[in-house]
Amino acid sequence: MSQRSDDPLFGEVPASVPLADAPLVRVLAQVRFSKVSKISNESYIADFQEALRSQYPHVQADTVQSVELRVSDKEIQHQAIETTVWRFFDPERVMRISLATDFVALETAKYVSREDFLERMRVILGALASSISPPLVERVGFRYVDRLVGQDFLSELSVLIRSDLLNVLQPNLAEHIEISMSEVVGKTAEGKLIARYGLAPKGFSHDPEVAPPVDEASWVLDVDSFSTGCASTQLEPDFLCAELDKVAARSYAFFRWSITEEFMNRFKGK
Repeated sequence: MSQRSDDPLFGEVPASVPLADAPLVRVLAQVRFSKVSKISNESYIADFQEALRSQYPHVQADTVQSVELRVSDKEIQHQAIETTVWRFFDPERVMRISLATDFVALETAKYVSREDFLERMRVILGALASSISPPLVERVGFRYVDRLVGQDFLSELSVLIRSDLLNVLQPNLAEHIEISMSEVVGKTAEGKLIARYGLAPKGFSHDPEVAPPVDEASWVLDVDSFSTGCASTQLEPDFLCAELDKVAARSYAFFRWSITEEFMNRFKGK
């Protein structure tokens, strides 16, 4: 097995080791671009839908509410706005594409490999470039969310997870702790990385959209690596997938740094 780096933010990325039984909850890749307001209109995204319809035939429109700040010389105003996010699903509803006015994303709860995932993203970006052609890219990101569920795993955290990430979750205290969530934001060789990790009680999630709550206590590791190195460039699928590969590798490096050899052996599968 390739040795993990002692520097997960700038060090060498270890070779990927497939884990047949990996406790992955969600994998997500995203490309953000300059806002295209017309994407909210169904007629405007028709060509994008048609280009992907054979692979992602199910479509739905979600209304998302947010707050926009408007600053003038006299005051700061908060304005509630609604935008449409288009969702496209494969026949089994395992893969989901999200298209909004300023980003496109692909996510799944059943991850095969980075190569497979990025190839799917390449096709999606190709459809976006030919049908809508957003003016400029702003950033790319790749996110892995892992979760160990149930007391069988929680009782073994000290042998599965690097001690630096366990904080107060030591054997003599863990059974008495209800919640312990931490967040780290750091610079990386490619851009930045946000890691959220810790013990979550039954029915709680730090981000319900990507990690819906479960009926048991769990330990979560959510690693989000992103880069603005492609900012102000054109939407070119091959280039952006290469950039996504870099930030995905950095997320993987942090994951490998966070776990132990026992974790790797446990989830290799038969």
